[in-house]
Amino acid sequence: MLQNLATGNTTPEFQRLSRLVDLSVRLNSTLDLDALLHIIIRTAAELLGCETASILLYDEKQPHLFFAATSGTHADQLKQLTVPIEGSLAGTVFRTNRSIIINNAEKDPRHYGFVAKKTGLLVHSLMGVPMRIHARQTGVIEALNKNDGEFTQEDETILTVIAAHAAVAINNARLVQALQSALEKSNEADRLKSDFLTLASHELRTPLGIIIGYAT
Repeated sequence: MLQNLATGNTTPEFQRLSRLVDLSVRLNSTLDLDALLHIIIRTAAELLGCETASILLYDEKQPHLFFAATSGTHADQLKQLTVPIEGSLAGTVFRTNRSIIINNAEKDPRHYGFVAKKTGLLVHSLMGVPMRIHARQTGVIEALNKNDGEFTQEDETILTVIAAHAAVAINNARLVQALQSALEKSNEADRLKSDFLTLASHELRTPLGIIIGYAT
């Protein structure tokens, strides 16, 4: 690699590694969740050479996966859809905590065809990798429709690295959001307390003034 840097002749493998390093730097430099998600899916789609990439996060309140971010032309339609844990390829990845590569997705019985019907996005090949933080499942990152050839084990390795970075970045962004929300609630409570004391002080002045007048 050092020789590649010195000569300026970079191999495809070196270029992918450089992109992964760049992704790590960018994810560590922002805590805006939406921005993070779009950086992740754009990088994944470009590195893997596929039609689209998606991040599906787990909804603990209503046990299913939902599209948190998607690259490509179907992004707005997919954001309105959910994917079941049972009976879907993404759900299989989430439940088993194992990656899958399906290069003939239409014929796989686990394929969730409802998404294709709603969006018109036909899934020919699919690769899914689990996202987890501290051994806890947080979601799945998918790559759909390889542009040239089939998804490979090398592609799986790349997506696994991206998923690891993504899980940590998303978890950190959520923690910051929770902290900001708690701080805002604390500030609001302080404001309400201050307003109450001001109001109480004002309201007490009138009866106290009358009492003092009588006493005088």
